[in-house]
Amino acid sequence: MPGVLVVPFRHGPFWNFSYLLACEATGEAAVIDPAWDAPRIAEESAKRGLRITTVLLTHSHSDHANGVAELVSATGARLFAHEAEANELRAHFTGPFEAVVHETTQAVGELRVKSLHTPGHSPGSLSFLVEGRLFAGDTLHVGGVGRPGPGRDAVESLWESARSLRALPGETVLHPGHDEGPSAASTLKHELARVEALRAESYPAFVEALERATGRSHRHEA
Repeated sequence: MPGVLVVPFRHGPFWNFSYLLACEATGEAAVIDPAWDAPRIAEESAKRGLRITTVLLTHSHSDHANGVAELVSATGARLFAHEAEANELRAHFTGPFEAVVHETTQAVGELRVKSLHTPGHSPGSLSFLVEGRLFAGDTLHVGGVGRPGPGRDAVESLWESARSLRALPGETVLHPGHDEGPSAASTLKHELARVEALRAESYPAFVEALERATGRSHRHEA
């Protein structure tokens, strides 16, 4: 298997994670969710002799996307985002991007990064899977599932997304979009053991677990 390098950056008032993801064999790199400090990410990439050719966006909320324009301008990288994020993305980036659909694959050097459509937090939320690592944005955190968006179908979409992610191998390493859990990263096996909503076997059980975890009613959103 090709070697993969992952460099996390924790920054911003919400302790967001951006990730530098690189193919060790070729030095080609992608950045997942560039926000808050794009120059720092570019500087670290250059220091390691890497070439940023790709930007991958889990979703277009400002705390994940506010550095996209600066990083793309500095590197000439291609940008991938789900087409359902296009309108909100325009607040941060007005250039062209490549629309992603469920289970498409992008090449980063010898790495193959699979894009999974995991809506719920936002309609076009994506998770990225590469070499046993899952970059889940705000769909799945360490210690809990993500917050559902305002749409009436958001909770049900998040439930379906959680079901799809929990079907991945237990040893899959979870890299979340925020540092708000007991550790910066985890595995799906560990999260299944401690997150009630993630292992819920029915949609009503998922809603009840989500309400217990957040202290808020989500029934009006379903």
